[in-house]
Amino acid sequence: MSDRCTFDDALPRAVTLMQHRFPGIALEDCRFVRDMNGRLFVVVPDHVEERDLAPARPELAEVLGAYSPSVDGGLARFRDTLAGDALKHEPALVHDIAGFGVWLIERRVVGQDWTQSPGPAGVHPPRVVFFSLKGGVGRSTALFLWGRHLASQGRTVLLIDLDLEAPGLGAQLLPADDRPEFGVLDWLVEDLVGNPLAERMAERMVARTPLSEQPGLYVAPATGYTTDRYPTEFTAKLARGYLEGGGIGSESSFADRVRRLCGLLEDQVDPDLVLIDSRAGLHETAAATVLHLDADVLLFAADQPPVWEGYRYLLAQLGLMARTFENRHDDDWRLRLKMVHAKAGEAQWELDRYLEHSYRLWLDGLYDETPPGADDDRFTFSIGDETAPHYPLTILSDPRFERFNPLDDLTQVGETAITASFGAFAAGLEQRILGDTDGSQSVSDGGGSQVSR
Repeated sequence: MSDRCTFDDALPRAVTLMQHRFPGIALEDCRFVRDMNGRLFVVVPDHVEERDLAPARPELAEVLGAYSPSVDGGLARFRDTLAGDALKHEPALVHDIAGFGVWLIERRVVGQDWTQSPGPAGVHPPRVVFFSLKGGVGRSTALFLWGRHLASQGRTVLLIDLDLEAPGLGAQLLPADDRPEFGVLDWLVEDLVGNPLAERMAERMVARTPLSEQPGLYVAPATGYTTDRYPTEFTAKLARGYLEGGGIGSESSFADRVRRLCGLLEDQVDPDLVLIDSRAGLHETAAATVLHLDADVLLFAADQPPVWEGYRYLLAQLGLMARTFENRHDDDWRLRLKMVHAKAGEAQWELDRYLEHSYRLWLDGLYDETPPGADDDRFTFSIGDETAPHYPLTILSDPRFERFNPLDDLTQVGETAITASFGAFAAGLEQRILGDTDGSQSVSDGGGSQVSR
């Protein structure tokens, strides 16, 4: 058995062996199945003879090493599997292996949402997801300040905290006495077991923050006061909140459950907009917010090498999905994505460098290649196209927002500082989400007065 095969080697090695052993079989007619531990199975069409499969099985086990399920169990026909032909219709992503399209089915404990096609647009208020790879980039602060600005214009805005492992919106925006009874995590654990209470919890999950003088800014925190009373249960809830299910016999994914929760909260509040604070990092559950809420997704990034490396991994996965699922350019889920230059400096060279880094990232990861003579339907943009996903909205760095706690610091920071740092970001978002093209955008204070920009 080979002891040199790694996780990254397994699929290319299996493909090479299949091409050598079965040159007459088209790879697109096969399915490669990777189990929860990373071991690889190969399923071939039913017309392949057993006498040809038998000697190939130990060879496959040899090249895969630890990533082989067994000496004679890694290669089968569709009819020999429990799923049969249904395996051909399971969700799979098309990997490019040496120029050949290879259909890989992923078996995961969680994280199946990374393999599912983003759904079509639904009927709901506009949703905006605030996502980052790391904390500390001002994501939650930007979410609150823009929501507060919108509320000052008379809009009803719902803020949902889906950063369950580092919940912040409740503690930052709601005094302890104003916290609702339940939060998002509470709903997820009740929904998991099919508790009928979950369908009626929305009215007990939302509270209005006093940080907006206008009455339209509502918060659905990650946890309610029941969890605060029983803090020892938080990690136990967290271990179950991410699971797929949702009632006995249900096969709802985590994304399905989060969509259902958003719908219940929207029915309760009837908001004009919904702003969602996503879990940071490339966790399995981040797929729900990035891909499956039919939302605009803001990708916060400071201009730092570790951040660009992390986004390279994210865009590689999204590029894999884009190659697998057919998109129409006028209704392409990739158009929902938008970079945000967090902690930006004011020098032009800093802004230009960020744009160059962002553009290269998208060219390599998610924009379509444009060979000579290519048609106009390809998903790609010029570096200076401000409507493009790579072209960032900008939030200027200000040390006053480094440890910003709205309940304590909002009045001390002042509206002039808020507008100087977040004004351009707010104006760009309003134009993008609401179609507001008024050039005299400003960030309003909670009482409705405006600071011109």
